[in-house]
Amino acid sequence: MTKTMRNVLVSTILAGSVAVGGQAALAAGHGTTATAELKNLEGTVIGTANLQQSPHGVLVHIRVSDLPPGKKGVHFHATAHCDAGTEFKSSHGHHGEGEGEHGLLNPAGPGKGDLGNIFVGTDGVGEMQFFKDGASLDGGDLPLLDADGTAIVIHANADDQISQPIGGAGPRIVCGTLEAG
Repeated sequence: MTKTMRNVLVSTILAGSVAVGGQAALAAGHGTTATAELKNLEGTVIGTANLQQSPHGVLVHIRVSDLPPGKKGVHFHATAHCDAGTEFKSSHGHHGEGEGEHGLLNPAGPGKGDLGNIFVGTDGVGEMQFFKDGASLDGGDLPLLDADGTAIVIHANADDQISQPIGGAGPRIVCGTLEAG
């Protein structure tokens, strides 16, 4: 079995689990969703992010294509604004910046916007699914659909999950604004 086939199989299994679990979450009143079209610096939609509220956080699924292979840092940014003319700096810093050092491995972290890395294959396709504990689409400690919204940003390089300020993730190459789904 190739690495790509194995990744598709794992993603399919996870998607099935989400579909089954998603029905229970909807029945329990936790059906709030959000989506984002992910665009590159040329303004082309190259992927999507789908988020679903759970009782204790948000389940996030991101899929992109047409990116250079390798690990790419992914973060929630503070403002739902993705102006390519600013190289996506219009999305400001990480969500909750100043409320913890950067990095999932940092003893003083993680920051609220820290998410991990997406792995992009040689075919240019990247996909990740993760759970963001404490995040919320409708309030809470990490409100993603607050008054100024939230952007999902993918950086050019891997995030080392510890160094400051952004783990060496480099320039912003993909951005999408969350919208209630």
